[in-house]
Amino acid sequence: MHDIDGDRDWIAGLDWSKYRRPHADYVGEGFFLPGVVEMFARQVCAPYPDEIDFFLANAGNTPPGRVVPAEDAFTADGVPLFSVHRRLDALMRSHADELEVAIARADTISRDEWTTVMDAGQDDWALGQGARRAVDGLAPIIARLAAEKKIRCHARDRNDSGRITEITGRKWWDLDPEQAIRRIASGGLNLASPFDPDAIPDHHVFVTRDGLQNAIAEAQRTEYVAIAFVEFGKWVIRRRADHYAVQVAEVTGFLIGLMDSGAFETAINEDFEYEVEKEFGKRGLGRCFERAKAAAIADESRARFGKRRRQA
Repeated sequence: MHDIDGDRDWIAGLDWSKYRRPHADYVGEGFFLPGVVEMFARQVCAPYPDEIDFFLANAGNTPPGRVVPAEDAFTADGVPLFSVHRRLDALMRSHADELEVAIARADTISRDEWTTVMDAGQDDWALGQGARRAVDGLAPIIARLAAEKKIRCHARDRNDSGRITEITGRKWWDLDPEQAIRRIASGGLNLASPFDPDAIPDHHVFVTRDGLQNAIAEAQRTEYVAIAFVEFGKWVIRRRADHYAVQVAEVTGFLIGLMDSGAFETAINEDFEYEVEKEFGKRGLGRCFERAKAAAIADESRARFGKRRRQA
């Protein structure tokens, strides 16, 4: 198996428990930082596995290390290759314990046991690798936006929920990539020592709603984080995702559904814009809406919706 973690293995050792909750958790007017990271991930990372609950929490999955498939660990006759087993025996047994795969003998691992471990770990390993790639790419983006005050953050004392401290700007967010990842993972910081990796976080970080959607939209246009490489199970990436094209396609499909429903026969352009904004927010309007509507009415059966505007 290709070890795409590289030097990211240490990320798995951080505490990702705060990502095992609904991504929109918030207090007052601020979204909890892990929820904001999830929001950015869905717009900036590709391919994002929507069917996986709490995807970024998988960053804590045990890395596979440099394991190899059974065909590289045994001869065609099923005889263990000594050099491979000497190097990987302890690692494979550790994986077997974690994945609850039984190994019968203390001196060797059979081909069937080796295959079972590889099959059992494949999805967890792939998700962990993808989540760590996502975090590695997202952390500096979010830190930069906070440093440039494009998103506004505040810290809330974990022991006294009434105490709030503004932590926006370079004073708080001028972080190197490792510091950014640690803050993203913890969802907090130590207010007295915000740049000390050994300081225990005593404040949660929240992001103010105001300006957040604009910052996410900007990141969607200008940033891109690939979360798959050679191996990523069924979520393998084939090419760089065109987020704008995907967005136009989504709005097009939505408009086609409205036009074909029979409930919008007398609707004018502003009615469709209203429905699109309810479904997609401001990002679905403007040029995106114009392109989507043009695509929707390209079919002759919907051409009648082409030029309908409110009379002055």
